[in-house]
Amino acid sequence: MTPSKGAARSQSVFFISILFFIIFIPNTAHGLCINAEACGILGGTLLSMVTVPLCLILLIFGFWKKTRRLLQVFAILPGFMSLLTGYLMVIQVNRFDLLFIPLIHILIAILMIGLGRLDTLNGTKNIEL
Repeated sequence: MTPSKGAARSQSVFFISILFFIIFIPNTAHGLCINAEACGILGGTLLSMVTVPLCLILLIFGFWKKTRRLLQVFAILPGFMSLLTGYLMVIQVNRFDLLFIPLIHILIAILMIGLGRLDTLNGTKNIEL
Protein backbone atom coordinates (compact mmCIF):
# COMPACT_ATOMS: atom_id res chain seq x y z
CA MET A 1 0.00 0.00 0.00
CA THR A 2 1.53 3.22 -1.11
CA PRO A 3 0.40 6.54 0.32
CA SER A 4 -1.51 8.85 -1.95
CA LYS A 5 0.04 12.05 -3.32
CA GLY A 6 -1.86 14.19 -0.81
CA ALA A 7 -0.68 12.14 2.16
CA ALA A 8 2.93 12.17 0.95
CA ARG A 9 2.75 15.92 0.44
CA SER A 10 1.34 16.53 3.91
CA GLN A 11 4.07 14.36 5.43
CA SER A 12 6.78 16.32 3.63
CA VAL A 13 5.23 19.65 4.67
CA PHE A 14 5.10 18.43 8.27
CA PHE A 15 8.72 17.26 8.13
CA ILE A 16 9.94 20.53 6.57
CA SER A 17 8.07 22.63 9.14
CA ILE A 18 9.59 20.63 12.01
CA LEU A 19 13.01 20.99 10.40
CA PHE A 20 12.66 24.77 10.09
CA PHE A 21 11.46 24.97 13.69
CA ILE A 22 14.56 23.13 14.86
CA ILE A 23 16.90 25.19 12.68
CA PHE A 24 15.59 28.56 13.81
CA ILE A 25 15.77 27.87 17.55
CA PRO A 26 18.64 30.09 18.73
CA ASN A 27 19.95 27.70 21.37
CA THR A 28 22.94 26.73 19.25
CA ALA A 29 23.98 30.37 18.82
CA HIS A 30 24.04 30.86 22.58
CA GLY A 31 26.99 28.48 22.81
CA LEU A 32 28.96 30.60 20.33
CA CYS A 33 28.20 33.87 22.13
CA ILE A 34 30.00 33.33 25.44
CA ASN A 35 31.39 36.86 25.90
CA ALA A 36 31.35 40.28 24.21
CA GLU A 37 34.27 39.45 21.93
CA ALA A 38 32.72 36.24 20.64
CA CYS A 39 29.38 37.98 20.12
CA GLY A 40 31.12 40.73 18.14
CA ILE A 41 32.79 38.24 15.84
CA LEU A 42 29.59 36.24 15.43
CA GLY A 43 27.48 39.33 14.76
CA GLY A 44 29.94 40.80 12.28
CA THR A 45 30.23 37.52 10.43
CA LEU A 46 26.49 36.99 10.19
CA LEU A 47 25.91 40.57 9.02
CA SER A 48 28.64 40.16 6.41
CA MET A 49 27.05 36.94 5.20
CA VAL A 50 23.83 38.87 4.57
CA THR A 51 25.14 42.14 3.16
CA VAL A 52 27.95 41.02 0.83
CA PRO A 53 25.63 38.97 -1.44
CA LEU A 54 23.07 41.80 -1.27
CA CYS A 55 25.68 44.32 -2.41
CA LEU A 56 26.83 42.03 -5.20
CA ILE A 57 23.23 41.78 -6.38
CA LEU A 58 22.97 45.59 -6.26
CA LEU A 59 25.98 45.79 -8.59
CA ILE A 60 23.57 44.76 -11.36
CA PHE A 61 22.49 48.42 -11.43
CA GLY A 62 25.90 49.23 -12.91
CA PHE A 63 24.97 47.63 -16.24
CA TRP A 64 22.47 50.31 -17.28
CA LYS A 65 23.36 53.96 -17.70
CA LYS A 66 20.15 55.24 -16.12
CA THR A 67 20.65 53.36 -12.86
CA ARG A 68 24.39 53.93 -12.40
CA ARG A 69 23.85 57.09 -10.37
CA LEU A 70 21.57 55.11 -8.07
CA LEU A 71 24.49 52.80 -7.42
CA GLN A 72 26.28 55.62 -5.59
CA VAL A 73 23.37 55.81 -3.16
CA PHE A 74 23.47 52.06 -2.58
CA ALA A 75 27.18 52.34 -1.77
CA ILE A 76 26.13 53.58 1.66
CA LEU A 77 25.33 49.98 2.68
CA PRO A 78 28.84 48.48 2.26
CA GLY A 79 30.35 51.70 3.63
CA PHE A 80 28.26 51.43 6.79
CA MET A 81 29.00 47.71 7.04
CA SER A 82 32.74 48.35 6.82
CA LEU A 83 32.46 50.67 9.83
CA LEU A 84 30.25 48.25 11.76
CA THR A 85 32.30 45.13 11.09
CA GLY A 86 35.49 47.12 11.65
CA TYR A 87 34.28 48.04 15.11
CA LEU A 88 32.74 44.66 15.98
CA MET A 89 35.48 42.43 14.65
CA VAL A 90 38.68 44.47 14.81
CA ILE A 91 38.45 47.21 17.43
CA GLN A 92 36.16 45.67 20.07
CA VAL A 93 37.72 42.22 19.87
CA ASN A 94 41.26 43.51 19.24
CA ARG A 95 41.74 40.95 16.46
CA PHE A 96 43.69 42.57 13.68
CA ASP A 97 43.87 39.31 11.76
CA LEU A 98 40.17 39.83 10.90
CA LEU A 99 40.88 43.13 9.14
CA PHE A 100 40.17 41.57 5.74
CA ILE A 101 36.41 41.43 6.45
CA PRO A 102 35.90 45.23 6.67
CA LEU A 103 38.26 45.61 3.73
CA ILE A 104 35.95 43.47 1.60
CA HIS A 105 33.12 45.89 2.35
CA ILE A 106 35.33 48.89 1.56
CA LEU A 107 36.31 47.39 -1.80
CA ILE A 108 32.68 46.76 -2.70
CA ALA A 109 31.80 50.36 -1.77
CA ILE A 110 34.67 51.71 -3.90
CA LEU A 111 33.56 49.53 -6.81
CA MET A 112 29.97 50.76 -6.49
CA ILE A 113 31.01 54.42 -6.34
CA GLY A 114 33.39 53.93 -9.28
CA LEU A 115 30.70 52.33 -11.42
CA GLY A 116 28.24 55.04 -10.39
CA ARG A 117 30.59 57.78 -11.55
CA LEU A 118 31.48 56.06 -14.81
CA ASP A 119 29.16 58.25 -16.89
CA THR A 120 30.41 61.49 -15.38
CA LEU A 121 34.03 60.55 -16.05
CA ASN A 122 33.36 59.66 -19.67
CA GLY A 123 31.09 62.64 -20.25
CA THR A 124 33.82 65.28 -20.40
CA LYS A 125 33.15 67.90 -22.99
CA ASN A 126 35.80 68.64 -25.57
CA ILE A 127 36.25 72.34 -26.22
CA GLU A 128 37.22 73.06 -29.78
CA LEU A 129 38.83 76.32 -30.76
